[in-house]
Amino acid sequence: MYFHWKTILLPARIAEYVVMHEPVHLYGPNHSVEFWHRLERAMPVYDERKLWLARHGMDVDGL
Repeated sequence: MYFHWKTILLPARIAEYVVMHEPVHLYGPNHSVEFWHRLERAMPVYDERKLWLARHGMDVDGL
């Protein structure tokens, strides 16, 4: 598993979301309902971090 090097530029709580998100893809390559349920079990507060990344991710040095 690899992460873009700019992940380290994210706030820690957002980088944690990215790191938790990627292994869930080992169960399936898409973002199905089951994917989000698995992620929620691993990280109950994922939704606010997902929203932050959607809103601000491109502002982090061109991410």
